[in-house]
Amino acid sequence: MAQHAITAVHYGGGKIDLVALHPVVDKEFGSTELALSAARRVKVGECVDLLAAGEEVCIARRTENHAWEIVCDVKALPGGNGITGVDIVDQPNDALQNLPKWD
Repeated sequence: MAQHAITAVHYGGGKIDLVALHPVVDKEFGSTELALSAARRVKVGECVDLLAAGEEVCIARRTENHAWEIVCDVKALPGGNGITGVDIVDQPNDALQNLPKWD
């Protein structure tokens, strides 16, 4: 089970530099829905550090009934210089780029 969820991104210099990172407070067994705590705006490097420490991070989105749902997992890019969403077979996807953005 993921310990953290990313729900929004901020771009700086043409790339994602900050993410909205929530601690996961509850997940029902066998469900993709989550209960999340308040978000913190953190640098992408902090996410890389969490992943390197063995923490699990996912990407989550709001559903029509206003619950949070897991979209995919997050992995560090080779060299530890960024993050990417990955599908079920660990192939990179564009889920991070499709999250809501803030200015």
